[in-house]
Parts: sequence; C-alpha cells; structure tokens
Amino acid sequence: MDENGSGFTKNIRLNRPQDIRRMVGKVINILLQDGEMTIDKAKTIATLSNTALKSMELGDLAERINKIEKMFNSQE
Repeated sequence: MDENGSGFTKNIRLNRPQDIRRMVGKVINILLQDGEMTIDKAKTIATLSNTALKSMELGDLAERINKIEKMFNSQE
C-alpha cells in the first residue's frame, strides 16, 4: 500500500478496457480488506464488478474486431 493508504502507488492510465478491469479489481480488493462488510460497500462492489464484466466484454470485442480487420486487410 502507498503512503496515503489508497493501495495505488502511482497514477493509473486508463486507455484500454484491460486498464479499467485492473483498476476496478484493485479497488474491489481494497474494499474487501477494509473492515466489515456493509450494505453500501456491498453495493459498491456489485457496481464495480459489473463495470469489470463490461470492460472484459469490450476488451474481447476489441480483440476480435482487430483480428477481423487484419484478416480483411491482408486479403486486399
């Protein structure tokens, strides 16, 4: 953990869906380790989990589109 207790040691770049997923995972882990579970904390974790799932879907779609584009461009 860093000196301010946030769990983040540097600024995070959020340029790709994978970056979002990694950041959300860190925040969820911090919430899970921080004291007892509350309703608000559980709701926040659920929301962040949905965000992580969406970023996974978007990352997978982006990879598939890139592969299709490469195949299409190589056939020209």
